[in-house]
Amino acid sequence: MSSGGEFVEGWLVAQVLGEGAYGEVRLLVHARTNASVALKAVRGGAEQGAGAREAGLHRALRHPHVLRCLGARQHGDVHYLFLEYAQGGELFDRIEPDAGTGEAAARRYWRQLLDGLRYLHSRGVAHRDIKPENLLLDHHDTLKISDFGMATLFRQGGRERLLSRVCGTPPYAAPEVLTAPTRPYRAPPADLWAAALVLLAMLAGELAWERADESDARYAAWSAWSVGGAAPSGPWRKVSLPALDLLRRALRPDPTRRPALDALSAHRWLRNSDEVDAGSAGGRPWSSQPCGVAGGNECELSTRDMDELLCHSQPAHSDDLLAEAGAPLQRLAPRLTRLFLRCAERDALPALAEQLTARGHTYRYLHPRVMAVECGEVRMRAWAVRVRETPAAGGCVMIEFRRARGCGLAFKRRFRELSEALRPLAAPAPPQRDLLAPLTPVTTETCRMDTA
Repeated sequence: MSSGGEFVEGWLVAQVLGEGAYGEVRLLVHARTNASVALKAVRGGAEQGAGAREAGLHRALRHPHVLRCLGARQHGDVHYLFLEYAQGGELFDRIEPDAGTGEAAARRYWRQLLDGLRYLHSRGVAHRDIKPENLLLDHHDTLKISDFGMATLFRQGGRERLLSRVCGTPPYAAPEVLTAPTRPYRAPPADLWAAALVLLAMLAGELAWERADESDARYAAWSAWSVGGAAPSGPWRKVSLPALDLLRRALRPDPTRRPALDALSAHRWLRNSDEVDAGSAGGRPWSSQPCGVAGGNECELSTRDMDELLCHSQPAHSDDLLAEAGAPLQRLAPRLTRLFLRCAERDALPALAEQLTARGHTYRYLHPRVMAVECGEVRMRAWAVRVRETPAAGGCVMIEFRRARGCGLAFKRRFRELSEALRPLAAPAPPQRDLLAPLTPVTTETCRMDTA
């Protein structure tokens, strides 16, 4: 999806919020009301009808910890979903590599995740791709389960069916999911396994293993400990004993021995109430997505609101969506994965390229100001924009990194590594107001998503 003009009457497409294998998510702003929603574009891809199935399932869900689907449109082979806009960004942005979020925050978010999963499972819905990148936070710092592209119904009319599809993200996939073609599995224990690994990521700031298979040495060590072997090393040493007890129960390799959701919710570690509610602390110190409108309520749209605001025609320019530099976009906030360099705009990406080459990473230019980067399994985009010269900002170039594929924690490690390497060119981050009007106009070619 590129940028330019109105999407449908009155709605402007503002900023890329996320990218994936089959499409991307952008911020959609109504020019008259300042209402904001997230626009997810799902291409037909290898699995035709995926967008329609995702929209049909997602629109039926209503829960405080499930991101709302407010409407859907189709144009050609692209299915557009209009989603509740989660202003707080992705949960993984709160997880500091090798450190986590802190135990109090992890406990709070995990309670909310379990509440959301309890609702989904009560409706017979299996998510099948629970991970920090698919858990969003709203303007009250409330967790929302998102991305139902892999979700399915595992129970209808009180009758449960076993699942036989291998899907999800390998580090979070349960061992029975990896062997699904030969041995179908129950859905709820698999979702809870993934949720437990999200908890570990929040507590330790790292993943337990690459995949839950005996060929992975770290998983094999954990599996042996679960039946009485020696305690494994790694992230488990960073976790308190009560939390470790909870994880040991939730991550039993045999799904028939894992506690059910209600049993996990009653664990003594979750009953601790020492956390501070970050959402009520008066500020929002983190943001990987744009800030909301002052007051917060303007962005909360009902399905009826969407029906009134959206034009019921097809998208006006499905391949030409522009970020207009108007008043509604004045609320855009810096991401946590931005660098500011004191150099000429033409020298910013070459400086990054030099560091990438020195570390054995590969890259290619998609545009003179946009670079596609591969660091092992992590793929990202690097976008260079000159910040306008003001007394506050001086003259500097901003490089924004956006994860396209791979583990969020690994992405942040790479970002931190590159930030350190470019430290000799570092410039202080300018105030937010100086980031709102880049000198170079945004063109369709600038924003075109590489599909090669």
